Amino acid sequence: MPAQRVSKGDAQAVLQEAPGVGRLLRIKANVDFGAPGDLERRATIRPFSGTVFDGKHYCAEDWHVIVVAYITDDLNRNDTFTPQDAKAELNPLVIIFTLDGQVLDDTKRTAVKKVPTTVTYDPGVTEAWFIQEGQLMAPEDLSVGTHTLSYTAVGPGVNDADNITFFIDAPGTGVCA
Repeated sequence: MPAQRVSKGDAQAVLQEAPGVGRLLRIKANVDFGAPGDLERRATIRPFSGTVFDGKHYCAEDWHVIVVAYITDDLNRNDTFTPQDAKAELNPLVIIFTLDGQVLDDTKRTAVKKVPTTVTYDPGVTEAWFIQEGQLMAPEDLSVGTHTLSYTAVGPGVNDADNITFFIDAPGTGVCA
């Protein structure tokens, strides 16, 4: 039986909610594929070398989202960490993606959102906030073959850059089979 294709809605959900509610839904509710967490990583392309995204194969028939998330939290801070503090740290970030040597000009950024308390990733964290920035990619936006993706992020306390190579498999081959 052929795999269910990743729809535009699936990719959009990943962009909007993956670090937050989407991951909580996947953990707590045993939700099927298509929920915002994208635990199968069929839609999500994150430019982090040395991770499962570096060298990954994707299907040419699917929608994808090129995306990074930034999270800030109250770990090792006083009790006055507020949503305004999170916004002051996350909103000024400038994130630039380059795909195959071309800057992606149409990226979208989520609002600053609270990570559900039950999803926080460190025992010392009581509150965490995130943004995601990225771009939806229709099946026709990524040609079959090898691609390079990089990003830079600069802002208060942030000066990050990384890159990966990933592959788009033709219909009926590789991960499309």
